[in-house]
Amino acid sequence: MMSDAVCIIGMHRSGTSMVTRLLKSCGLILGPDAQLVGPDAGNIDGHFEHMGFVKINDAILSHFGGSGASPPLLRAGWEVEPEIAEYAREAKLLVESFRGYPLWGWKDPRTTLLLPFWKKIVPQLRYVICVRSPLEVARSLWARDRIPVEQGAFLWNRYITAAIRNTDGGPRIFTFYDDFFREPLREIERLVDFCGLGLPADPTTIVDTVSTPLRHHVSTLMDLLAEEKVLIEHKLFYLSLRALSLVPLSGNQDVEMTSAACGKLAALIDELHSEHKLIELRSALAERDLALKRLVEENRSLTVSLDSIARSLTWQLSKKLEIFKERVLPGNTRLRKLYDRLLIRMKKLSFLRPPA
Repeated sequence: MMSDAVCIIGMHRSGTSMVTRLLKSCGLILGPDAQLVGPDAGNIDGHFEHMGFVKINDAILSHFGGSGASPPLLRAGWEVEPEIAEYAREAKLLVESFRGYPLWGWKDPRTTLLLPFWKKIVPQLRYVICVRSPLEVARSLWARDRIPVEQGAFLWNRYITAAIRNTDGGPRIFTFYDDFFREPLREIERLVDFCGLGLPADPTTIVDTVSTPLRHHVSTLMDLLAEEKVLIEHKLFYLSLRALSLVPLSGNQDVEMTSAACGKLAALIDELHSEHKLIELRSALAERDLALKRLVEENRSLTVSLDSIARSLTWQLSKKLEIFKERVLPGNTRLRKLYDRLLIRMKKLSFLRPPA
């Protein structure tokens, strides 16, 4: 039997690396340091992502035509499709390398999107969901990757929604980036307790790993509300999650209640989306119906106009032909034949009725 595992998920630039570093300091096994993605310009303390998990996640996203920055739309049941079997074999071998550790885990924001796959590989999972303001995330993505703020906020919504949906029914805890800079020890204690780890004798050594100087792109709730590039829907989603997180927590029961409330919030948003789509569909049908009525009316008007023109042309042509018939045709056999041919052609024109 494999031991329990902790999966740290959330949107990129949401503090997942910082949280993973804290949990590693408290005893969470992440695998050999040589296998962990190290520091770079985007994160000078290191990413703490196991290269094996990153490789598999990238391969699966690429298989479906996407990436972590451009998630593909995954159809229901994608995780058991035959084409995924090879990735599943690789994942099982990777997870097997952690056998025997009392408590282990991994962090990779891409896992957030691919949890249906990983839950089949590791059935006993606890989830740490890292949440940060969509505005701060979007600004950080712009600074690092030049991803537009609108797209960054959209990605934030995609990841957080997936995190909640894909962890429903499992043990999970929501941890907010801001709380590590307000009450770091309290937030660390909450996380450590949830994960089944222990604090060192001197907890201040862990608190010191929360690096305030590295905290860029700080924004207030008023900044978020005023930012026109972030959709109202995304603002309200974050504010609702934040409000739920501020309920006093005093143990696992409160964590479970907050988790359930966040799940209901996501379900409510899905319901609102469905209603909104229905309203949009009804509105579109009404507009189509109105446009069709206008076309019918325009067609009726054009028909009347054409009929009027036809009658006018018929009358004028008929008068000319009568004169031609009386003055020119008598005694002229050749012209009579031409006249007869003209009558035959006129009969083929539905709106012209030649004279008798």
